[in-house]
Amino acid sequence: MSDLLDPPYGARDASGMAARIAAIPEQIERAVEEGAAHPWKIPIPGPDLLATGALGGSAISTDLAAAACSDRLPRPVLTVREYRWPACVGRGSLALLASFSGNTEETLALYDEAGARGVPRVVMTTGGELAERAGRDGVHVRRLPAGGSPRAAIYASWVAVTDLFHALGWLANPAAEWREAVPLLRARNATLGIDVPESRNPAKRLARSIGERPVYVYAASERLGPMATRVRNQINENAKLLGHSALVPELNHNEIVGWERPGTIGRDAVVLILRDAEDAPEADLRLTLTADYVRQRGAEVVEVREAEGPRLARLAAHGQFGDYLSLYLALLRDTDPTPIASIDWFKQKLGERKARA
Repeated sequence: MSDLLDPPYGARDASGMAARIAAIPEQIERAVEEGAAHPWKIPIPGPDLLATGALGGSAISTDLAAAACSDRLPRPVLTVREYRWPACVGRGSLALLASFSGNTEETLALYDEAGARGVPRVVMTTGGELAERAGRDGVHVRRLPAGGSPRAAIYASWVAVTDLFHALGWLANPAAEWREAVPLLRARNATLGIDVPESRNPAKRLARSIGERPVYVYAASERLGPMATRVRNQINENAKLLGHSALVPELNHNEIVGWERPGTIGRDAVVLILRDAEDAPEADLRLTLTADYVRQRGAEVVEVREAEGPRLARLAAHGQFGDYLSLYLALLRDTDPTPIASIDWFKQKLGERKARA
């Protein structure tokens, strides 16, 4: 009998999540080409800030892009995961409304409120109601590749947001750096991909080690903060496994105390420490001491470091590893990684309650 990690996966991956993860390099290539062929049209010169209105996989792309470029961006970038904009988003700002499906109710509410308040808008979506409203109002739309799920299209939206920074004049053209990332990510498929046996595949081995245990993802806030969130989200959505993330230095001022008496959950946990070559020395030391401390409290600690390549390549490599890890965790749990039944249930119940109100 074959092992759960041995392909083909058949009905256990009916929507082809494994193939989508393997195609990350091609997704980036196509997104770079799309940006060159259809550049952003900015409706306002020199906005005072960029505010993205989005949820889930549509929101994290702005966080990833901003973290990668935080030392170069001359204006604030914020992500609003809500129904209403904060007061700082005004007529001199630019609102990016991002929804993969185009039907996210919070994003649609933010789109309408931005229009009512006179905030200039651009849109990123595959279609849906958001694209229809943008077409009606003459708002520029950056199209994302249709098919799959928003979390599987994250690299296309990440490229698109860095393109937006460039269109705003805040960043040099990122296309060359993204093109440098492609061969590095493609080469990593030969180490992490589904056809690579577990004995030579670190993502498969780590998934086997984790099993059913909760996963804590720790990283330094400056560069890898959003990536820690992304990896945790992938573990949640693909593997249907509880995960948690936190960042130094903040976690050393609160969460670390929870490890004094971690109980069964903490002692059973696996702590992933994400490292980057550009981590500040202070953050690097804090991560080392945090790893030492939680290991003493009984947790298993695994460090993941991407030290090669330019910055965007390293950050994308962390995402690629997290994607493969979540896939293999799902397969070991005999779980199809793509369906999100609990989110579908929640949306249905939310709609029913609103209809009765």
